[in-house]
Amino acid sequence: MSITSKTFGTLKNGQPVTAYTLTAECGVSVTVLDLGGIINSVMMPDRNGKLKDIVCGYDTPEEYLSNDGYSGAIIGRYANRIKNGTFTLNGKEYHIPKNEKGKNALHGGKFGFDKKLWNAEAGKCSCGADRLTLTCISEDGEEGFPGKLDVKVVYRLTSDGELAIRYFAKADKETPIAMTNHAYFNLAGYDTQNVLDQILKVNADKIVAVDDELIPTAPMDVTGTAFDFRKGKAIGLDIDKDDEQLKTVGGGYDHTFIISSEKKLDFNHGLKLTEAAVLTDRSSGRQLTLYTDAPGLQVYSGNFMGGNL
Repeated sequence: MSITSKTFGTLKNGQPVTAYTLTAECGVSVTVLDLGGIINSVMMPDRNGKLKDIVCGYDTPEEYLSNDGYSGAIIGRYANRIKNGTFTLNGKEYHIPKNEKGKNALHGGKFGFDKKLWNAEAGKCSCGADRLTLTCISEDGEEGFPGKLDVKVVYRLTSDGELAIRYFAKADKETPIAMTNHAYFNLAGYDTQNVLDQILKVNADKIVAVDDELIPTAPMDVTGTAFDFRKGKAIGLDIDKDDEQLKTVGGGYDHTFIISSEKKLDFNHGLKLTEAAVLTDRSSGRQLTLYTDAPGLQVYSGNFMGGNL
């Protein structure tokens, strides 16, 4: 177990961007940038021990900042969309920059957590796992949100390749917050074939349907629809079905799946998490299982990503 660091590049203002690599005894390694807390790389062995990078990413800070997609980044203050960039809290109306086609606020506004240069500290947990702690301050009024926010995100990699991401935030006044990580996974390797033959299982009886601007509307039962992944199926099996919700999000999946399993599993540090999803690539033997204490999981099949990305 070890954490190494190296310079990843520099920002236009001359500030250096550092890449931190956490390496587990089983061969898995995870590289995280202090720019946006971006997961730049996850090297994972296949059934024969051959390593491949299983997340999409770029080679320079400028590419991350100039391209759409939020690839691998911490999302905040608020993941997903806020209609018309407007919300009301305690009787007061707040306005967030409409950074999605001038209509809605997306992923925290024009300058979200994905574009911040975070403070980074490498260390170890009491269990011996590698730990990278990122911290930042979001000032009162930043991107229109109320309250000064002290934020901490901890990446932990155990010897057997378990990656945990924990989010902490403390505000000096009431404020909405919903943080996540925006990595794009391809278990065959990001530079190989597409993911349509990979098997996805999601423990969800319902999704949150969206309107034509991808704003959530109401829960929708997945039974008999293209969104039923409860038993596991190839991502591409039903992706071309004549389904209004698939058409709405660009001919694929970009929906919140409401986690239905109530079985909680015990993890380190007293965490009790639910198995939300399992992704399997049969060609390589790689499998990724995602556990969370959040009520929903966003499943996105890259519908709006161009071939150049």
